[in-house]
Amino acid sequence: MTRRTGSGIALLADDTRRTIVALIALHPRHPTELSRELGLSLPAISRQLGLLAGAGLVRVARSRIDGRRRMYAIDTRAQGRILAWLAGTDLALEESLLSRWATARGSRTDPD
Repeated sequence: MTRRTGSGIALLADDTRRTIVALIALHPRHPTELSRELGLSLPAISRQLGLLAGAGLVRVARSRIDGRRRMYAIDTRAQGRILAWLAGTDLALEESLLSRWATARGSRTDPD
């Protein structure tokens, strides 16, 4: 498999990370659960989750029952970026264009 690296939303270019995001989008999961489901080692899953968490795409929460166990879920603040990336758009570019459009529109004196 081709090794793909990136930062932020570009991390979803990797099939494994995209699959992890898809699985935890359905419901939060423990790394051991993901390891079993994907047939990958726990260190491999932990590395991918660390990258996704570092990019702000997923969040980690400690188990209320056993504080040592971690549960991963989609970071709700990243849902829009994730959906836009999966839809084939670059949200950062879209936001930049929208901002420039709004600024230019605000400086216009003629009504539409």
